[in-house]
Amino acid sequence: MLNKNLWAKKSEENGRMHWLSLYQHLVDTMMTADLLWEHWLSSHQKQTIINTLSIKSEESAKSLVRFLAAVHDLGKATPAFQTLTGYSNSKDLDDILLERLHVNGFTDISSLRLTAYQRTPHAIASQTLLYDFGVPESVASIVGAHHGKASRETVKEVARSQRAYPANYYQIEQEDHVVNQLWKETQRSYLAWALERCSFESIKDIPSVLLPGQMLLSGLIIMADWIASNPQFFPLQSLDVVDVQDQEARAGYAWRLWNKTQPWEPSPVYSIDTLFERRFGFTPRATQADFLSETLQANNIGILILEAPMGSGKTEAALAAVEILAEKAGCQGVFFGLPTQATSNSMFSRVLAWLNSISSEQHETMSLSLSHGRSALNDEYMALPLFSQIEIDDSYSNNAKNNGSIIVNEWFSGRKKASLDDFVVGTVDQLLMMALNQKHLALRHLGNSRKVMIIDEAHAYEVYMSQYLDRAIEWLGSYQVPLIILSATLPASRRIEMLSAYLKGKGSKVRGIEDSLDSSLADAYPLLTYTDGDNVQQKKISSIADSKIVRIDRIEDDQLLNLAHDLMAQGGILGIIVNTVKRAQEFATVFIDEFGSEIVELLHSSFIASHRINKEKTLISTIGKNGYRPEKQIIIGTQVIEQSLDIDFDVMISDLAPMDLLLQRMGRLHRHDRLRPEKHSKPVCYVLGANKTMEFDRGSEAIYHSFILARTQYYLPDHISIPDDISPLVQKVYGDATLDLPEIYKSSYDEMKRSEDAYLANKKLKAGVFRIDSPTWKDKRLGRTVCLAGWFDDAPNNFSDERANAQVRDTDETIEVIILQKVGEGYGFFGTTENLKNKINDPEVAKKIASQTIALPRVLSAPWAFEKTLKELENYNKLNLKAWTNQVWLKGMLGMILDAEGKCTINGYRLTYNNKIGFTYERSITNESI
Repeated sequence: MLNKNLWAKKSEENGRMHWLSLYQHLVDTMMTADLLWEHWLSSHQKQTIINTLSIKSEESAKSLVRFLAAVHDLGKATPAFQTLTGYSNSKDLDDILLERLHVNGFTDISSLRLTAYQRTPHAIASQTLLYDFGVPESVASIVGAHHGKASRETVKEVARSQRAYPANYYQIEQEDHVVNQLWKETQRSYLAWALERCSFESIKDIPSVLLPGQMLLSGLIIMADWIASNPQFFPLQSLDVVDVQDQEARAGYAWRLWNKTQPWEPSPVYSIDTLFERRFGFTPRATQADFLSETLQANNIGILILEAPMGSGKTEAALAAVEILAEKAGCQGVFFGLPTQATSNSMFSRVLAWLNSISSEQHETMSLSLSHGRSALNDEYMALPLFSQIEIDDSYSNNAKNNGSIIVNEWFSGRKKASLDDFVVGTVDQLLMMALNQKHLALRHLGNSRKVMIIDEAHAYEVYMSQYLDRAIEWLGSYQVPLIILSATLPASRRIEMLSAYLKGKGSKVRGIEDSLDSSLADAYPLLTYTDGDNVQQKKISSIADSKIVRIDRIEDDQLLNLAHDLMAQGGILGIIVNTVKRAQEFATVFIDEFGSEIVELLHSSFIASHRINKEKTLISTIGKNGYRPEKQIIIGTQVIEQSLDIDFDVMISDLAPMDLLLQRMGRLHRHDRLRPEKHSKPVCYVLGANKTMEFDRGSEAIYHSFILARTQYYLPDHISIPDDISPLVQKVYGDATLDLPEIYKSSYDEMKRSEDAYLANKKLKAGVFRIDSPTWKDKRLGRTVCLAGWFDDAPNNFSDERANAQVRDTDETIEVIILQKVGEGYGFFGTTENLKNKINDPEVAKKIASQTIALPRVLSAPWAFEKTLKELENYNKLNLKAWTNQVWLKGMLGMILDAEGKCTINGYRLTYNNKIGFTYERSITNESI
């Protein structure tokens, strides 16, 4: 007989007391988990979980899911939990619930004082009780991790240490005491009830689970518990109600409130041409058609790597492939990951258009998320209807259901739940964090395992990020999730590393992959590489157009100005891409004096975020594919141009950069077919600093390292055929062939090589600090794969978005501030005269202010300056911007008000901002500060 007097939740509001019995909460969670299995999990996820069980059947998997939910809070059936005081209720409510236990046999529990109750959190108590009852360790560890963090020790080790606190479990330490026995009987009765409700005749019928299955089931139980713990879905009851009469009706009501979209069921693709016409309004080009044909014909694609030129339509090809792969594999969504927030914002528009087409065609409401730290400032995303589960307009809902609509599902907002949404566009960090040791990691795995995953611009991820990327790929392989990787320029070594990671996670043989590939395709381009089952396939696919020959001329900085005058003699669009912000600003200052501010435009990362967005939009409207193209313009920029903008230069000048990035930059040269000035009828790229010596610009060395610059310089030809030469050049630079250098340079080059090897080794070692282990890692002591408990190191409890992003990207800490300009006695936006100080409580004004962010120069956020800079800013904000703490858009953000000339001083540096040059700094000669 179950004791239903145990509480799981309690609350008091306005003098009204409510509670939820442990029994009722377990029923709520069990029924929610059941509904998630039946109506939310993809068929792919279900099969993945089934494949990890010792008893491989759907019935066994469903029973296990129900069982996990039914016992996840078994540890609340202990005195350590039942004597806890509530967070917001009076002592009266605590006393009432304890008195109930007292009269039901738990004598004197009201006077129990446990000195070490914190040593037995209820998740660990649940795990320990299950282990002691004989439940498989792998299953017990899932329950132990349901608050987002598995124990560092093994289940057995935890159980051994918990035996030091018998009073936490049984109130009375003497085993033959009636109260001790009553607690044990209560716990056994809940276990027996769970076994019966879940169709297990005995504990021996419970299957064990391999590590990937444990991770997914852990995420599923966390999700079910969160839904069941939401009082808007499952209301607390008055004190006289121990359980509800109609459990089905209660769960059904909650499900209807929570579930606002139906699972995507992609239709089979029979015609690539028809699919492209429906989605994008044109028939596929050669590269796209070849790519999709292979995707359609393969039986069991795992990882798929497409290397193709810039502007060849990889995005449309990938989205069309998602429909093919999702239908074949039984997936229910897509994640599209990109290097930066800017590229994510740009891709969001394209994914939204694609998804709108599907939604309208299938007459279904679909949920889409933009996942990065500044998504709330994306107007297109914020314009989508927000469905909040609880308060929802039924007329709109019915109309959306009939006609198809894209919504933002509020339940999936926030960093921990965003990956659970069906369709997600975001920075690649959201995928990399699958490999980061942090709380509630299982939710990321659960969300990503139900989708087709796309990683764009794969060449943009340096060695540190690649360690997290490869481990994330390994886990995706363990779930056999279809993975599409897109790149314009990918070294063969990275191709092999990513293939190996996926196959390793899948449990396939990885040795000899390189030898199994066709050597004649080593430099093939465009190139498709994919796994079909355990086999690796490669195919050279068709290019979209004839090759273009880019002439390469090497120049030095002192030739730049005269060259620019010569190039601009007949007009045209000149693009100058350099490697550092400071260098771009120096060039821009000179060029503005020489050519005029109306001719010269500057773009880099040290502009206010809203200004940079406007500058990018202006560039696209002028020199984009359909731009009006002024007669003469000079665009000076940094790497932001090579990554995110579809713009078209008539002629280009670039700093020497690694070969793959240099080719990326050339992708903006003669990008589209158009009539150009006669002088620029043939594409020419002038390369700064590509001399025959081993000396490079210090700023360029700091970013790219001299070893790769030396190899790029060595292999840089006088003419490059695009796309034919792209892969051969990249493979040479990133290969290991010895350079035939003059004797005078050999020692310098050898030192560069030693420095590069040490640098790479250090980055790999550093990445391992917070990176999780492989899904196939085996405990050498036990000779078997470990379970969640004992597998994690200590996961940090409170990784903020910023901290988590910093862990998966090897970047220095930055200080981001909002900068405004002094207007009268207040402040306003740069270049305006409106005083916003008294309008700060207007949400629209506050939101626009929140978009005026910029990162301070590194000299102010470097380790030796960080604390002092931050302290000065915090003191300044307390004195001058205190009102911001009461505004939701500005709370927690730091601001700086620059004077009428756009200047201020902080931590010994004089900062200047203007809309043309951006943020500059110099050491101050005074002691003044903000």
